[in-house]
Amino acid sequence: MGLLDGKVIKDARAFAALKEEWEDLYRNSLRTTPFQSWDWLHSWWEYYGKGYELRLVTLRDNEGLLVGLVPLVLERWRGFRRLLFMGTGLTDYLDILAREGWENRVAETGTQALKQLQCWQVADLQRLRPEAAAWDLLQRWEGLRIRVPQAGCPIIDVKPWDELVADLSKNHRSTIRRTLRRADKDGVRRELVKPEDAKRAARRWVALHREAWQGREILPEHSTQRWASFAETVASRMITTRGLGEISEFWLEGEAIVSTFWLYGCDSVGYYLHGASQKAMQRYQISSLLMWDGVTLALERHSTYLDMLRGEEPYKLRWSSNVLPNSRVVLGRNPVVSRLYAGYVILRSITQQYVDADSTPQWVRGAAHRLQKATGL
Repeated sequence: MGLLDGKVIKDARAFAALKEEWEDLYRNSLRTTPFQSWDWLHSWWEYYGKGYELRLVTLRDNEGLLVGLVPLVLERWRGFRRLLFMGTGLTDYLDILAREGWENRVAETGTQALKQLQCWQVADLQRLRPEAAAWDLLQRWEGLRIRVPQAGCPIIDVKPWDELVADLSKNHRSTIRRTLRRADKDGVRRELVKPEDAKRAARRWVALHREAWQGREILPEHSTQRWASFAETVASRMITTRGLGEISEFWLEGEAIVSTFWLYGCDSVGYYLHGASQKAMQRYQISSLLMWDGVTLALERHSTYLDMLRGEEPYKLRWSSNVLPNSRVVLGRNPVVSRLYAGYVILRSITQQYVDADSTPQWVRGAAHRLQKATGL
């Protein structure tokens, strides 16, 4: 039992050529999420790879079988040369891939590969779930290692709809039931998009997402053409790849009024993003439609839980059984450089907590915003 054969891929064409092997590895890895699929990460690389250098580590056995992947990119940032997981920024869960039964050897060889890569000073590995396969690798790291909490993901234990609603407050139950009755009376119908309609549905989804945020503060990146192209590409790819995702739509009078992109994990249905027309938002409580839609999908797929993904918004927490914590881990080589960078990460985490917390006074939140803007935090 020696180390695996590790190779660092730096060429985008070689990354693209891995698709078939990557998909086989993905299907045979126990702890992956749809965000570790080739479809998601290659789409990210196509639209967000500019400014990064590919450092994709492949791990193979003696017969050439791909048993592990450490999907990394190198960024030269503010004087630091840092390794990041491919997909950083837009991706809710980041991780490595390890074939079932090969987890220990993948972690051991992956750690050695990180040591042998001479290009980096710090590795900033974000959005790690408690059950991420990357923890097997990180625990073997002998240098500086600092862990910082990141925004959690509310999850909902799947139950029959009436049981789930019964656990809510009386006022909330009343609002939900009124919304569903009104939609039924209006003739609203729900449809799951067929693979051959995926591209058109993805465009409708992006357009409805932007319409839903008219007059409100949308995430700046979501207003760009780059994000729209990425979102349409990744959604259409994952819908046409069996088992990775689906768009559901609510239709009224020949028009799609609500559209949601769902991701399918081994035992979960994950809510990625929705869009809704202004007319729908005025007439219905959209969160009630979303929850009914997600729970229905999860029950149909015999999934254990509904994952609401990144963000602890109140409408999610009202339903959630638990909040899945996520972590950001900084690995370092040079003690001075590593501690400087780790200090930046910790300060950023503290200011973000003040920005995100509903209990934070407005003047404190404003000061934190100004600090972030002035320092790049």
